[in-house]
Amino acid sequence: MVERKDRVPLEPEGSIKVGSVRTFLTEMERFEPEKGYTYFFRGHSRFSHRLVPSIYRDPSWIANEEVLFKELVLRCPNDFSGQESTFQSLVKMQHYSLPTRLLDITANPLVAMYFACEQEGQTRESGEVVVFRIPTAEIKYFDSDTVSVLANISRRPSSFELPDADLDREAFNDHTQIHYLLHEVKREKPYFEPLILRAHLESVVCVKPKLDNARIIKQDGAFLLFGMNGRKTEPASVPMGFLAAAASKRLLVEPTKKAFIRKQLESLGLTQATIFPEIDKVAEFIKRTYATPALTASSESKP
Repeated sequence: MVERKDRVPLEPEGSIKVGSVRTFLTEMERFEPEKGYTYFFRGHSRFSHRLVPSIYRDPSWIANEEVLFKELVLRCPNDFSGQESTFQSLVKMQHYSLPTRLLDITANPLVAMYFACEQEGQTRESGEVVVFRIPTAEIKYFDSDTVSVLANISRRPSSFELPDADLDREAFNDHTQIHYLLHEVKREKPYFEPLILRAHLESVVCVKPKLDNARIIKQDGAFLLFGMNGRKTEPASVPMGFLAAAASKRLLVEPTKKAFIRKQLESLGLTQATIFPEIDKVAEFIKRTYATPALTASSESKP
């Protein structure tokens, strides 16, 4: 018997199923504001998606991360001529769908719900909204030294890996691999002291970017910036303490309700045109709004 490739993964027992905006907002009331913590949210259309950035979703992408970075800059130099840091370059690359070590999150739970209701082909898999509870003191800004160190991992080749764990701080920073990374950091921060902590390179940090991008503003966007797990080809793990809900209480969006919830969100002002304010996305939204329903459904069903 041939195994079906479209088999839907088993959902975690005890997961909370969401079928409307009202149900979702009721669940959001469980996450009351806490002093010293900030909530962020992420929505994805398949609950089986791992919490890793796009660069790690294809082995060839992470193996060529520094090439992807350089190729986009050399082909579109005017778009990057004013970038002050590698992190801000990664933000722009993420904006244009190049795989990066950034994972999008938002401060607006309804924006996360919008993305959880995306229809990927004919998938029957539930979407998910992930809730993050991040210590406010650990949130970084775009100009953080730690952010510069982590972002510049993207400029190193796939062979980049950390020295032995038993090295002291001085020996660690004297290692050739770390010297190369320091060189990248100093290109944007000449004053940077030649001191990198192994723990920083193996971390995942929440970063608030510059609000110089209309999409980031509209989506209340922020990012999780991923370090590495010993070697560049392995991502660091999101700290379990960042996850507000236990695995048994994951918020899953019923696949048959996605279109209905999208309509509810549109009535609340969350549309493709407001989430993606660029003119091509707005034009696409207007075109779809005034299209003949039957023709639109037929078009969307094509591979």
